[in-house]
Amino acid sequence: MYYTEITKIIEAGLRKDPTKVASYSRLLAKKLSGDGEERASSRILSVLEKMGNGHTAMDALTAMPVDQESRLDIADIDYAPGVDNLILSDSAQNMLNDFRDTIQNKSKMISLGLEFRSTLLLYGPPGCGKTSAAKYLAAELKLPLVTARFDTLISSLLGNTAKNIHRIFDFAKKQPCILFLDEFDAIAKARDDAHELGELKRVVNSLLQNIDDFSQDSILIAATNHAQMLDSAVWRRFQAVIELPKPGNVEIRKFIDQFPKVADESGINEPQWRTITDSMENLAYSDIKDIVQNVLKKAVLKDKTEIECADYLVEVFLFKRHGNYNQEEAVKFLYDNGVAQKQIARYYSISERQVRNFLGKGVNK
Repeated sequence: MYYTEITKIIEAGLRKDPTKVASYSRLLAKKLSGDGEERASSRILSVLEKMGNGHTAMDALTAMPVDQESRLDIADIDYAPGVDNLILSDSAQNMLNDFRDTIQNKSKMISLGLEFRSTLLLYGPPGCGKTSAAKYLAAELKLPLVTARFDTLISSLLGNTAKNIHRIFDFAKKQPCILFLDEFDAIAKARDDAHELGELKRVVNSLLQNIDDFSQDSILIAATNHAQMLDSAVWRRFQAVIELPKPGNVEIRKFIDQFPKVADESGINEPQWRTITDSMENLAYSDIKDIVQNVLKKAVLKDKTEIECADYLVEVFLFKRHGNYNQEEAVKFLYDNGVAQKQIARYYSISERQVRNFLGKGVNK
């Protein structure tokens, strides 16, 4: 439907013609708006607004830092980062907002003689919101997000990784932005690790020097799944450190509630919702997202008008078993989580007698 505009934008981008990129992007935004796609249209217009007339951003893109060995970019830049309804614990959200407020009032901090460093370290299990938190801050502060590409930043040539680190910091200094170093432990490992080579220790030294020299006009956010691997000197470079753990019951429920309603869920009562969130304990947001999306997709494919507790519990069971299960195990899981035999029988289109047989002796009718 939008092939012409998208093709023209790609062609103009390859020819480094920012005027045409902006022109066809506005046309695409107008068509999307006319078709009711207001969110997509607004996102495009937001990018164009932040890029001004297009020249500044395109110039920045063409000057992206590259690895000298592979000639590939060592960073990606997003001029209009966005995140859908970030869900964190109250304590983590408050700390994140405190960091944002500090950045927004940096002039006041400096004028009062307060030490000021625009650095934030996020740590916690994979899939628990570290990248989303970085995007949230970029959107709140209306700054582009420069994300290091560790697949190209870490070079096989001796000394090149340290040079690449300097290049990406130098690039981030040239304009107000947020520099995001995900998988931070890849370049910030403890220097007393006997298994690491001297080259990686030199990389850490280079990293520390670049953090110390980083401009106050830009912001550094680092994220790691392995906080215990970081060099002790790295921790001292960060103004704020926030742990993003796996979600608890309250956060899980809020997270589920933000998904679109494709069928009626009013039949799920509060005790059943508690059972559902309990079954998702120790799962990351990314895992829960997969589970909920599977529930919704199956409801759409089966033209269901109602989603029940069993729909969620079955998807949790399938996720935890990686699809390796039999029906008897699934029946027992549902029963152990409070689903009545009659409901189980209806869900799997089997008799209640067969359900009782699966559950074994001693189970009441």
